[in-house]
Amino acid sequence: MRPWRRADIRMRTAEVSDADLLSEVHGASFRRVWSEAEFEAMLLQAGTFAGLAEVRTRAARSRAVGFVLYRLVLTEAEILSLAVVPGWRRRGIGKMLLEEALRHLYREGAHHIHLEVEDANLPAIALYRNLEFRESGKRAGYYVQDRDKPAGALVMLRQLRETPNLGRAE
Repeated sequence: MRPWRRADIRMRTAEVSDADLLSEVHGASFRRVWSEAEFEAMLLQAGTFAGLAEVRTRAARSRAVGFVLYRLVLTEAEILSLAVVPGWRRRGIGKMLLEEALRHLYREGAHHIHLEVEDANLPAIALYRNLEFRESGKRAGYYVQDRDKPAGALVMLRQLRETPNLGRAE
């Protein structure tokens, strides 16, 4: 087996035509799978973007191994979903996807970006903290679908640029 190298991973912008790949990665990563139609609908909304991580297989084909889905409304952004398939986790793919999204959102003029993460998902929380997200709130019982017991969420926030103080007397 060939050792993994960063050069094997290719990042690209996901298109509506990639909705099947996004759904496949999401299904390998979460309890409640978002359908191809759900991804298509989200990607057709103005201000919604996705980045896709692909790895080249031995047959020289690409295989989707992760994605980030995010939305920008005026100067506020939100990570809607981040997923890396289990066999490819802990290799920096999630970080690369988030960094690409943060750069894109900064170029587009975003001031803040927020997300929700299950409060028991310690690897994801560590990743977000490493990328300068901070806890800004909690939501009890936020994750309820396909669970015996609802799970809480942390709301996390990262400032991308200074927000002007409008209306402040000098």
